[in-house]
Amino acid sequence: MKIQCTLTVLALAAAACSSPASEATPQASQTQAATSAVPADIAAAASAATPGISITGGEFNANRTQFEVTGTMPNGDEVELDVAQANGTWTVEEIQRDVAWASVPEPVRAAAATAPNKFEPVRVIESKQPEDGAIVYELFAAPAQGSPARGPALEVRWHNEKAEVLP
Repeated sequence: MKIQCTLTVLALAAAACSSPASEATPQASQTQAATSAVPADIAAAASAATPGISITGGEFNANRTQFEVTGTMPNGDEVELDVAQANGTWTVEEIQRDVAWASVPEPVRAAAATAPNKFEPVRVIESKQPEDGAIVYELFAAPAQGSPARGPALEVRWHNEKAEVLP
């Protein structure tokens, strides 16, 4: 009997210290919904800028100044769109996707080769700029041994058939 009473007291104490299931579950699902749900007006802007996109999720950036929409194109490419609001209207500011270095236009590769400290990129992000139709290629170098990965080591802008290394 003494063991049964001790176990009962321990079970009651544990129950009193934990959150009720009805309180814990909605908070978790609300957080997940806030991270993955894309508001209709933002989804409409993303779909207009990238016809055929299948939106898979999205979230506000850390500063809450842009909404980052993720999705998949019909050809299987994964894309990320940065969408910002101005005067009450959501506008796509850039459309990004990973591409193979060999698929980058030759003049862009030639411009990158003229930059100091040239390197073979281990990752290339193609960033389309809907505002003017330019494409910025973000080139990532392999991180030095023991160093964390960082942002692009070089950016090359491709616009009107001209490649320009950005400062």
